Amino acid sequence: MPPRHTVNYSGSVTDVFAHRFVLATPEGHILADLGPRGAEQFRLQKGEKVQIAGEQKPSEVKVFSIAREGEAAIVLHHPDAHPPQHEHADPHIALRAADDAGFTAVGEPHRKPKHFELRARDAKGEEFELHIELDGHIRKQKRIERA
Repeated sequence: MPPRHTVNYSGSVTDVFAHRFVLATPEGHILADLGPRGAEQFRLQKGEKVQIAGEQKPSEVKVFSIAREGEAAIVLHHPDAHPPQHEHADPHIALRAADDAGFTAVGEPHRKPKHFELRARDAKGEEFELHIELDGHIRKQKRIERA
C-alpha cells in the first residue's frame, strides 16, 4: 500500500452535504470527507470551527480525525473498501473456460473479488472483455469496439 500523504487543517465549516463538507482555512477552501460512518460519529454544523487530520486525495481530504475547537479529537473508523486479499482462485480455470468457448486469450486474467476479467479474441478476430466466474462460468462477454 502506498504511504499516506497526511494533512492537517483548521478552519470554519461553510457547507455540509451528507458526509462531505467545505472547510474555510487560511490556505483557502477545501473539500473534506468524513465518510458515512464518520458523519454518524461526528455531527457537523455550518459555522463550526474544527481541526481535521486526513489523507490528501486528488479532490478531497479523507478525514481520519476531527475535533471541535477546544475539544479532544475523535478518531473516525473507516472500513476498508476491499479486503486486502482475495480467496485463492486459479487463473488457469479462466483461461481454460475462454479456450473452451472458442476464444484466444490476449494477456493474462485480472483478478476481481468474484471473477476474472480477460481480454480475448473470438474466431473472427473480434476482441472481447470476458468476465469469468471463479468456477469457470463465463457470465459476461463485452465486445471491445475498435477505434
